[in-house]
Amino acid sequence: MNCCGKRCISIVTLIIAVIIFIQTNFLTLIIFNLKNNSVQISSKVAKDNIKEKNSEEIEEEWRLIIPKIDMSAEIKEGTSGEVINNYVGHFKETPRDTGNIGLIAASSGYKENYFEKLAELIEGDVIIYIKGDLKKEYIVSTNIKIKETDWSYLSSTEDNRLTLITGILEEPENRRCVQAIEVKI
Repeated sequence: MNCCGKRCISIVTLIIAVIIFIQTNFLTLIIFNLKNNSVQISSKVAKDNIKEKNSEEIEEEWRLIIPKIDMSAEIKEGTSGEVINNYVGHFKETPRDTGNIGLIAASSGYKENYFEKLAELIEGDVIIYIKGDLKKEYIVSTNIKIKETDWSYLSSTEDNRLTLITGILEEPENRRCVQAIEVKI
């Protein structure tokens, strides 16, 4: 082989070595970055999970207690079937602390039928509403049947009151509506 041929082979070998070197280092950098990002993502997910658990632990108590019918239930925001299946639901269009607080629960056909004995309440019965450090007592003033389309009882009021609404078994066109006015403890 002549000198020119050996030089060509040396140059080609050098170019191949440089390409292999660049590819190896490039792949190493990519793998390192992926691992580093994975660690950062894992760390962020772990931090988010810790924050979520802490916020659940800090979540304030929200509860409705009706001693006469031996009912105590946690309240959750919303009126979906999922909420009503497990909790007393809060009408998000109504306030949570003062004014006319609207609540709904099932009376039959759900996993939890918290309002199944609502019809037994009479004027003067006590309802206790707890929201965090706030604890209020209400006295039942009204227990009536309303049309399923009548949402007027959830309207804003000057006084502080609870409005409890539930379905009536075998009367799909009607609802049970109990209103209770706050009394100062």
